[in-house]
Amino acid sequence: MGSHHAVAGNPQTEWRVPGKPLQRDEYASDNELENRIKNLDKLVDSLQATSDQMSFSGKPHALDLVNDLRAKIKASQNLLRVAKLLSEPARGSMVSRIRDSLNDLEESIASHLVVGTS
Repeated sequence: MGSHHAVAGNPQTEWRVPGKPLQRDEYASDNELENRIKNLDKLVDSLQATSDQMSFSGKPHALDLVNDLRAKIKASQNLLRVAKLLSEPARGSMVSRIRDSLNDLEESIASHLVVGTS
């Protein structure tokens, strides 16, 4: 047995091998991304509910923005589902891209909220 062999059944020390459980930090990473996606989805729901209750000149643009954000959030959610099925190094690369995409989405929403409230 080599030095890279881990104790079976110990999620803290197991290496990623096809057919074996994920490492604890991979679970944490997946959970973090899932939580960020859920939070973005809730935020977009509240943005839509707010715009539905209001009447303003830029409302069609606001609804287009909400629909665009929904599509991007759904795409990120689907990409995460696919990433969970992949093995390294493809999995790590895809998770990194999803994280970057979520960062961009969060920045975009924040910039629109600042502009909208100023």
